[in-house]
Amino acid sequence: MSRHAPDLNQALRSARLTLEPIHPSHAKLLYERHADERMWSYEPRSHRATSVAELERRFTRFAARRSPDGSEVWLNYAVRLTGGPYVGTMQATITGSSSLIGYTIFADHWRQGYGKEGCARLVRFLFEEFGVRWVRATVDTENAASIALLEHIGFQRTWTGPSDDMPGRFDHRYELQAPAAPGGASAR
Repeated sequence: MSRHAPDLNQALRSARLTLEPIHPSHAKLLYERHADERMWSYEPRSHRATSVAELERRFTRFAARRSPDGSEVWLNYAVRLTGGPYVGTMQATITGSSSLIGYTIFADHWRQGYGKEGCARLVRFLFEEFGVRWVRATVDTENAASIALLEHIGFQRTWTGPSDDMPGRFDHRYELQAPAAPGGASAR
C-alpha cells in the first residue's frame, strides 16, 4: 500500500493505454461511441445518456472523485490508446477496503485486449495505491467476453443471481483478493 494519499486526478498508464480521469469535456469526445447501439446488449438502456449535455452532467458528477456524502471514492476514466483514439471508459467505486469496478470498451475496439490491459492496470492501482483488499465486478451471465476478461486477470466467480438493474436477466459476481503481502502474509 502507498504511504501517501493517492492522487485522484492522476492518469494511469499501461503498455498501450492511458486512463485519463473523466472530465466534463470528455462528453463531446465520447458521446457518439457511448451511444452506439451495440454497447447496450448487457447494460440497462436507462443508463445510456440521450445527449452530449446529459453525458456532460454525468461526467461533472464523476469529476468530483467522491460521492456527495464523501463515503465513496469515485475513479472514472476515459480510456485511450496512448496518443491515439479513445477506446472506452473504466471506473472504480471504493468503499472502505473494497472496490467495485466497471468497464466499457467501445464496439469498434472489441477483442483487441484493451479491456484486459486497462482493467489489470486499474486493479493494480487499487491494490497498490488505495490498499483495497477486494475488487468486485458484476457481469451479465451472457456476456462471454466480459466473463473471459475477468477470469483472465484472476477474478473468481462468487455468486450468480437475478440482475439488480435488468429485470429478467441474471448476473455473475466476481471477486479478486489483494495479492499476498511480501513475506507471505495475506493482505486480508
